[in-house]
Amino acid sequence: MSEKLQWATLKNFPWIVFFVAIFIWVAIAGANFYYQLQGGFTGTGLLFPISVIYPNQFLWSGFVFAFLFFFAGIFAFRYSEKLNVYLLFLVAIALVVLGNLSQGNFDIAFLQPFYLKGRQYYADAIQITDGAIWLRDFTKNLEHFQLHTRTHPPFVTLLHFWILNISNIETLAIVFFAIGCLSFPIFYKILVYLGFEAQRRKWLLILFAVIPSVNIYLLVSIDSLVLTSTFIFLLGFARIFNQNKIDVWSFVFIFSGLLLTNLITFSGLFLFAFLGCFSFYFLLKGKWNFIWLSLMMTILFVLAFLMIRVTTGYSHLETFLQASHSENPDGFRLFHQPFVYLMTRLEDIGEIFLFLSFGFLAILFSKRAGTEVFGNPKINILFFSAIAALSAMLLTGAYGTGETARACLFLVPYFLILLKDVDPNQFKVLFYLCLIQTFGMQMIGNFYW
Repeated sequence: MSEKLQWATLKNFPWIVFFVAIFIWVAIAGANFYYQLQGGFTGTGLLFPISVIYPNQFLWSGFVFAFLFFFAGIFAFRYSEKLNVYLLFLVAIALVVLGNLSQGNFDIAFLQPFYLKGRQYYADAIQITDGAIWLRDFTKNLEHFQLHTRTHPPFVTLLHFWILNISNIETLAIVFFAIGCLSFPIFYKILVYLGFEAQRRKWLLILFAVIPSVNIYLLVSIDSLVLTSTFIFLLGFARIFNQNKIDVWSFVFIFSGLLLTNLITFSGLFLFAFLGCFSFYFLLKGKWNFIWLSLMMTILFVLAFLMIRVTTGYSHLETFLQASHSENPDGFRLFHQPFVYLMTRLEDIGEIFLFLSFGFLAILFSKRAGTEVFGNPKINILFFSAIAALSAMLLTGAYGTGETARACLFLVPYFLILLKDVDPNQFKVLFYLCLIQTFGMQMIGNFYW
């Protein structure tokens, strides 16, 4: 690319939106910080909208890995057209590993998120002696567990227990990461079904690996497992759009994603809300097929958890109600802390946006030619169904402690598919801005809760 063309590419990027987004963040964060210093309570962290951040240990090895991540990202993007898709999957995985090794070493990146702070699922998992008895009595003992254990279904902690029972914490970390990495080929297949051209699919795969939320949280968090299971769910809908019919495999993908997600997180309710919004859209067009699909999914889901109840003694509904009360002991926050309710809603939205990157926000909210993101009807249906579903959850007071960049990691693909028809030059600037932001975030902080 000539210097003249490079300058034209940079000049045409929506920089005003980019810097306005940064200004809005700084203004709200500054006001929140000042208000809290004066003794006010907003229910958010001091570094709004980031819910959890600890300083990086700034080890020399971390700097080496950070720069390896940065230059590997540049190399992967520039030469992506020459890489076959299987090699590209390996490159994407390597980018996630290098980004997280910016923390310093294998222990800090892979293991400490499990054990360091002593309040993770791992802390409860190592106390289990009999998994069947523990599961049967889970709801009864809920208040005695660590915060994350008591606000999630028991199968998350049991998964830790089962793996640790046959191996060690290193294997636990590798298994979690391996499951999370399945999201790369599934995402690629979704892009194929949605009609993305080959080069755009490769670019999006690399962007997916370097976007801050994915690069930071894909490594060993439970939410990387959720990302993979929700990808399976989305794969079913992409297949329906591709074939213009609901076939057996579409049904299997949607139900599998729905069940697996709800086994490990109560955020799986997002998928039910998505189903409802998606079905309602087609109902308005006089099409009942997705209504019947939703009803069948709901019936099978209820039967599955009734079977679990009968065979194990564990009640998913009772646990959900107790977990909800544990997170909101005083009831709906809007009624007794309206200001905190508002601020935590802003924090939840702000953290999702921040971890998508400012470069992405510039494209998303720009009206400039070449940045159109809402031109594809099928993608619009998926995106707005997801946004409507999340909005309903946020209105109920969900995610009262923030951490939505991690807990709502499943939203990232719905945003990325909007880039299907964005001008290639705009996409390139977006990618490099995203890479720079992730490089900086991984260098300065540890975001694990």
